[in-house]
Amino acid sequence: MLRGVRAPCLQRWILRCAQNDKQRRAFTLLELLTVLAILGLLAALIFPSVSSARRSANKAKARVQFTQWAAAIESFRGEYGYYPAFDASNLVNGGATATDHLFHDILAAKKRDGSALTAGGAAAMQNRKLISFYSFSDADFTAANLIRDAFDNTAIAVLVDRDLDGVIRPGADFATLPSVGGIAPTSADFPTTGVRAGVIFYAPAPGATAANPEFIFSWK
Repeated sequence: MLRGVRAPCLQRWILRCAQNDKQRRAFTLLELLTVLAILGLLAALIFPSVSSARRSANKAKARVQFTQWAAAIESFRGEYGYYPAFDASNLVNGGATATDHLFHDILAAKKRDGSALTAGGAAAMQNRKLISFYSFSDADFTAANLIRDAFDNTAIAVLVDRDLDGVIRPGADFATLPSVGGIAPTSADFPTTGVRAGVIFYAPAPGATAANPEFIFSWK
């Protein structure tokens, strides 16, 4: 106890010091607004970068999928001497039903539910030896039983070199470029002279529109 200071006075002095200390430690409204503004600025800088990185990663993942599917189709050609004939629409999910799915059934040598291919059916007639050229996982399919890419696109085009001349070109290997997501590549992306490849895939990029077309290509 301080000499010459009565107890009530000392208590008031201690209480006043404690209150002043609390006031000094508390943030003012201006300080809180400043902190919130800084956090908002950091979020604005960080989140677009994270979103862009995720988009680039998914594009790379989609291209890996396309490469793996193309390798499976090339293995089919190596075994049988010709490329498999999928749906006439040249879409991976073209003509797919709840039980039959040519793109899957031919490459997997079985139906989506794991049952055997229908004898005399299009898939069994093409993959006569019932060789599994690709093992699809559940992650490759949507709940509606459609094959999807890393962006959950189900509108995926597949074109093959039908005449085996090493180039996929309009007229020789397909009539018109398939539309995916309501848009189709232009001559700037797919030259009239064709693309030098045996198998190619493409799908719309997220947010692509007719006014702002953007694609994920297996050959770019």
